[in-house]
Amino acid sequence: MQPKSEAHIFGVRLDRPNWPELDEYCRRAFLENSPKHIVTANGEILLKAHDSKSYCEVLNSAELVIVDSTNVSWVLSLKGVPGKEVTTGADLVIHLARIAIENDKSIFLLGGKEGVAAKAGERLQELNPGLRIAGFSSADPDDLDIIKHIMDSGADVVLVAYGAPKQEEWIAKHKHKLGAKILVGIGGTFDMLTGITPRAPRIFRSMHLEWLWRLILQPSRIGRIWRAIVVFPIKAMFNQTSQKS
Repeated sequence: MQPKSEAHIFGVRLDRPNWPELDEYCRRAFLENSPKHIVTANGEILLKAHDSKSYCEVLNSAELVIVDSTNVSWVLSLKGVPGKEVTTGADLVIHLARIAIENDKSIFLLGGKEGVAAKAGERLQELNPGLRIAGFSSADPDDLDIIKHIMDSGADVVLVAYGAPKQEEWIAKHKHKLGAKILVGIGGTFDMLTGITPRAPRIFRSMHLEWLWRLILQPSRIGRIWRAIVVFPIKAMFNQTSQKS
């Protein structure tokens, strides 16, 4: 079930499925007994893994680690790793909603500021009529009551918006307790769905300038964007990147 092509940056395994392969992976995950943790890896996440061995181990424990941003894809291409599609967290969420409808599965939204998960769920239903929302919560990662809440909801997909590294660490710690089939850390996707942080217009996305759009909207993010756009590629280019198929 694992995509064959993979590479490594900073010791993190990066699986390289194209959209048809990812679609098949998710559909088959609904039929499996064990949960599938999908990581959407961008430059910021990989830098955190570079600085933390324990976080690197958490990422590598996930069943699937996909490339979320163009800068990661560029680094892989420059180092001779054949490129496949970039899959953003927002695109993956929309796709999961569609196949959840087709397979009569439900989604639980966890994290974000108070009320944001509920609004994001409503927006997902507007975009995907017929989607079942099993539940939503803005509970703190340390609130263990949320475990029972998700279990009782019968959710098949859990979207976790705690931000990196908390969301990946939370999923790795609790995924076998929840009864869900697919669990994904999706960062700021709830904010995009609700319009709090509008997604970059198509022209920005086509030119791979989502980072510039985020900087325009949130100048205070300049430090994070600098690390993702400048620091990450420089460090990654001088770090050994391996590939196997």
